[in-house]
Amino acid sequence: MKLEVKKLIVFGVIMSLLTSAYGTFLVTLMKQDFLSDYFFVNWLSLIPKTYLLVLPFTLITGPMIRALVERMFRNEKIKN
Repeated sequence: MKLEVKKLIVFGVIMSLLTSAYGTFLVTLMKQDFLSDYFFVNWLSLIPKTYLLVLPFTLITGPMIRALVERMFRNEKIKN
């Protein structure tokens, strides 16, 4: 496996984890009070479930988005 592909996979895994944690934090915060007894328990229990949903999406769309951005800025490399 090429180094570039490995880097994309690691990026996707880390990005999915952080996105899942942030998203579930916001949803949990909207559904219940931050200072409630079970806020952190509910939040932490949602992260793995969300992660399993976000990870495939990130791994599939990440390379596509990267290729799109590369295509958008292709002419910038020539100018510099």
